Amino acid sequence: MVLALGDELRGLASPALWLALSALLVTFLIAPQLPLRYTIDAGYEEGLGSDLPFLNGFNTAERDSHGTYRWTDDGATIRVPGVGQRPLALRLSFFPVGADVMAVGPHVIEILSDGQPLASLPVIAAGSIQSILVPPPTNGSLMISLRTETFSPPGDPRRLGTPLAMVEIVALPNGPASPDWPSALGWLGAATLAWMALRHALGADAPLGRLYGVCVGLVGLAAILDPPRWAAGADAALLAAALAYPLAIGVRAGLTPLARHFGVPLDSFGLGWLSVFCVIAFAMRYGGRLYPNSMHGDIGFHINRFNDAILGLIFILSKNRGVDFPYPPGPYLLVAPFTLLGLSSGTVLQIGAALVDAASAALIYAIGSRIMSARAALLAAAIYVFTAATFMTTWWSFDTHIYSQFFHLLTVATLCWALEAWQGDDRRQRLIWGAAAFILMSLVFLGHFGFLINTTLLVGLIAALTWIMSWRGAAWARAARWPLSLAFSGAVIFAGAFFYSAYIPLFLSQLEIARAGGMSAVAERAPVSRAVMWDTLWRIGLITHFGVFPIPLASVGVWMLARESAGDEWLSRRQVALALMLGSLAVALCFAVMPFITLATNSPRWLMFLAWVVAIGAAVATEALWRRGRMGRIAVLAMGAVVIANTAWIWLSPMLWRIRPPEPF
Repeated sequence: MVLALGDELRGLASPALWLALSALLVTFLIAPQLPLRYTIDAGYEEGLGSDLPFLNGFNTAERDSHGTYRWTDDGATIRVPGVGQRPLALRLSFFPVGADVMAVGPHVIEILSDGQPLASLPVIAAGSIQSILVPPPTNGSLMISLRTETFSPPGDPRRLGTPLAMVEIVALPNGPASPDWPSALGWLGAATLAWMALRHALGADAPLGRLYGVCVGLVGLAAILDPPRWAAGADAALLAAALAYPLAIGVRAGLTPLARHFGVPLDSFGLGWLSVFCVIAFAMRYGGRLYPNSMHGDIGFHINRFNDAILGLIFILSKNRGVDFPYPPGPYLLVAPFTLLGLSSGTVLQIGAALVDAASAALIYAIGSRIMSARAALLAAAIYVFTAATFMTTWWSFDTHIYSQFFHLLTVATLCWALEAWQGDDRRQRLIWGAAAFILMSLVFLGHFGFLINTTLLVGLIAALTWIMSWRGAAWARAARWPLSLAFSGAVIFAGAFFYSAYIPLFLSQLEIARAGGMSAVAERAPVSRAVMWDTLWRIGLITHFGVFPIPLASVGVWMLARESAGDEWLSRRQVALALMLGSLAVALCFAVMPFITLATNSPRWLMFLAWVVAIGAAVATEALWRRGRMGRIAVLAMGAVVIANTAWIWLSPMLWRIRPPEPF
């Protein structure tokens, strides 16, 4: 139920909120009193110490025998927020330049602070390290401008000044200093909105202190450990929290009637935490994308592809590791109407991707609630949205993959309910679920080529087994075989006739090349060593995607579910979900083994296709281990700490330092 305005205002008057805000404010006041020595390695774009988002208006990063650097341009700026209103020593390190550059390039660099002239630095051919005393920045955010003459080498359109290699900022003692107030107020505003969002999601009467305390503590820690990057994220945090609040209202209002309609058990505890998972998952994903100069991934590609689709250029090819394949436009066409709200295509794509990823928590809970306790289903939802795998797709901005993975999850959930409804006598329900399965499978097929392959094999396998069981006399199979087959074949025919038929010549030529020279010949690449593939499967697949433990736990969990399932004339809810899990495992196993046979690394992202099975299976095994007493709980907490640390790194490193995570597969 949506909280009344009075309840919202009472939430703002909560002593816990004001205590947390006061603690944050004190932390923000303490931070500029602490010693600060901050180094920016110019030209080092990706990695700890990245020069972004602090350098703006410079030329692209370069590297030579001296190290990394960037050429200045006239008006290039060094903006370092969060330093506080205190005097600073600014050290600029410039690389040597040749006589030819000295002949046509600048000889003086004018340094301005907050728009006011500060110093004139000579350009020295042998390179130099020059120091400047900077008065306290007006708002606690250092803004240095470099004004210089520029030149353009022959055949090079760039405007070059002089090569900057390093920036070092040292705070000088001068008594109490004020913080970067715009950033501090931005974070306080974000913290207030986050309180409102979490309070609404969890419920007005639910204990929020610990969860909120952890969030506030992490923000305060960031302000102490890395003030500039903390300050740079204030606007992103404020906007993400502002969007999370109405999302919390919508999620909490929508989950209860949906759960009631579909018969999903959802008490107040489950409703609160499931809403929190959705809200936090959205804020982390979209807020991370908003952070200045965070890893951009493929968003530029998707914006171009979106524009192509809107202009009617539907049948195009894409290339993955040397192999041409169709790139269906379904997700672009689905989100296109939202651009009528005045939002850019990039914004719509990224907000939509964050929303469907967040909503996936509810789908995992719904599927899991059919085969395990409500608490375990909540854990499965958390594993799905808070392990590193789905953050990897966010950072790579695999937007059509994200949408299609959501539609695939919807398809799995639909089949869980449909296979139950198809065993009944209600003709209307049988038709409704058949139509729903057809529509969702069509969305998957027209959303992503990899999920087309995976989902086709999964549903085709389930359909084939259904027919086999019907011939063996199983009543459930006789009831379900035609609705399932019609929905599946209808989606295949629809997607094939209206889109994939245009690529038949491509498929035939690739089959001929593969027949003659193998998959490596199709990719026009040398065969990959099996040792390399084993290493990739171990490090990236087992460790990075999920944080070591969920995959082996999932194997145990699926085995436990299979052991407890008994045969019957009619298919139970548990057996339906288990059949889909085992079918997904079979498909994924085929694609996991295939590269070791073909020696080609192309795959339809089978591990991401399996993510829902990993989440549910791991939750089943974790719940069983937790019930084994103290040692079991210690083991669960230790494994959880590893998973959280892995996720934290995969979330933070592309956001703060543009460190690329491995591509998900």
